[in-house]
Amino acid sequence: YNSATTLAANPSAITPRAQMLEAAQGVATAISTAGAQLTQMSNQLDASASQGVAQLNGLTQTLAKVNDSLTRTQPGTAAHALLADQRDNLLEQMSALVDTTATLDDFGRATVRMGGSTGPILVAPDGAGQVSFSRNSSGAFQFAIDRGMNTSAFAPAGGMLTGVVDSAQRIGDAKLALGEIATDFATAVNNVQAAGRDLDGNAGPAIFAQDAADPTKLSVVLDDPRKIAAASPTGGALDNSNLAALAQTRTTGNFEGRITALVGGNATALSAARTVASAQTAIREGAVARYDATAGVDIDNEAVDLMRFQQAYQASARVIQVGRECFQSLIQSV
Repeated sequence: YNSATTLAANPSAITPRAQMLEAAQGVATAISTAGAQLTQMSNQLDASASQGVAQLNGLTQTLAKVNDSLTRTQPGTAAHALLADQRDNLLEQMSALVDTTATLDDFGRATVRMGGSTGPILVAPDGAGQVSFSRNSSGAFQFAIDRGMNTSAFAPAGGMLTGVVDSAQRIGDAKLALGEIATDFATAVNNVQAAGRDLDGNAGPAIFAQDAADPTKLSVVLDDPRKIAAASPTGGALDNSNLAALAQTRTTGNFEGRITALVGGNATALSAARTVASAQTAIREGAVARYDATAGVDIDNEAVDLMRFQQAYQASARVIQVGRECFQSLIQSV
C-alpha cells in the first residue's frame, strides 16, 4: 500500500491509495443516495397525507349537506332513499381513508366518529369538522379534528392514512438506523486514520465528514492519496500495519451486517404488510357481499326478474286479447 516510488515517477498513476479514496467515495455516495431516497419518500408521504386529508374534508362537508337534506325529506320517499344511498356511499369512501364509526338517527342522519364509538366526532347532524395534520420533531404524523372552538387529536387505526403513518414511522426508523451506521463507520475510519502516519510522516487527516443535520449525508474530504495513513507511528516507509487496523474495523463494526439487517427487516415488514392487505381486502369484500345480499340491489337478479315480469305481462295481455276476441265472436254469432 505504500507507493512513494510510484507516485514520484508518475503522480497521475492510479495507485492503491488512490483506489482506496475512490472506494471511500463510492461508500459515501451510496449512503448519501440511500439517505436522499428515504428523504424523498418521506416528502411523498407528506403529499399523500395532504391529499388524503383534503379528500376526507371534502367528503365530510358533503355528508354534512346530505344530513341537512335528510332532515327536510320525508322518510320512505324516493328522495329520502336517494339521499340515504348517497350517505352510505360517502361513509364507504371515508372508511377507505380512515377508520370511522357511524351511527344513524331517526332521520337517517349520520354521526361519524374517528375510531371507536367513543372517538372524537368528525360529522354530526349539526355540521362537520375539519381534519388537519402535522409532523412532530421525530417526523411522526399527528392528526387533529377542529370543530368550532374544540380541537381533538386522534391516531388513525385504519384506512389509507394509517398506511401513511406506518410508512412514515418505518422510513424514519430506517433513516435513523442508516445515519447511525454512517456515523459509526465514518468515526471508526477517521479514528484509525488519525492513529497512523502518511507518506510524509504526519498523522492522517479525516477521510469522511458528515452533515450535522443529516448524518446520512456522508462525504469524502480527503483528496490527496499521500495523506492516507497506512503506517503506524513507529513503522518505516514500507509499513502498512495501520491499514490492517482499518481492515479490522470491518469486522468489529459489523457495518455490512447492520446494512443487511436493515434491508432484510424492511423486506420482512413489506411482506407482512402485503399479507395483511390481502387479508383485509378479503374481509372487506366479504362484508360488502353480505351487505349487498341484505340491503343492496343485485343487478343480475333484477334483470332476470324484469324479464320474467315482462314475459308475464305479455302472456297476460295475450290472454286478455284472446278472451276479448272470444267474447266478440260470441256476440257477433248471436
